[in-house]
Amino acid sequence: MPEQQTVNASTEGRRTDDIVRRLLRRIQDGKLKPGDRLPNERELAAELGVSRPVVREAISNLAGRGLISARGGSGSTVIALGPDRAEEALALYLSSNKLDYRSIHEVRELIETHAAGIAARRANAAEVQELTGLVDKLEDVSLDIADAARADLEFHAAIARLTGNEIFGLILSSLHQGLVEVRRHNLALPAAQREAVRSHRAILEAIDTGDELGARAAMAGHLSAVFTFWQEQADPARPSQSS
Repeated sequence: MPEQQTVNASTEGRRTDDIVRRLLRRIQDGKLKPGDRLPNERELAAELGVSRPVVREAISNLAGRGLISARGGSGSTVIALGPDRAEEALALYLSSNKLDYRSIHEVRELIETHAAGIAARRANAAEVQELTGLVDKLEDVSLDIADAARADLEFHAAIARLTGNEIFGLILSSLHQGLVEVRRHNLALPAAQREAVRSHRAILEAIDTGDELGARAAMAGHLSAVFTFWQEQADPARPSQSS
């Protein structure tokens, strides 16, 4: 009997996974849109050819992902997946899989360099003033490490916003949550802190003057320096090298 129960549980689990995939496909294809109500459990079970417990478990799975608002037997509603949930999911993935900084750096280099160039094309005077204030704050030696790291993060987040592309902000915000240790370590080093101020001002100046290529080059140089300082800490015996 226990063996039979195990087989049944395994079969039910596979059926639940299948229903989750089928409902996800409907959401991804736009057949189910935010605000649409799903049929109740009995109707959905009959339509999909499974038991009500399987439907109930699949609905619970999708509710846990923030894709639907579950309302038991009375039916459930598809909800919009906002950027905050997507950002949280990506940040959790990065933290739970413990990706090394090199992997994150390579993605940052690709995205942030491009974002800086776009920001140089699109930034207005008020936005440049915001960046200036953040660099001034970063240069303030009276700031503690936590506040300096926050100013650093806000500077990069502001550049992502200047692109006008929400996807830049979503991806970079997820990556930056995993860089707290890197920022605090580097900004505690006098040489790294001075370099951070210098390179942030170079990025700012290029954006202020609308120099797209200059902004890209300044951002690439900044990220290379950040990686070099971190690499030296991670492996002190390794020769310093810039990419």
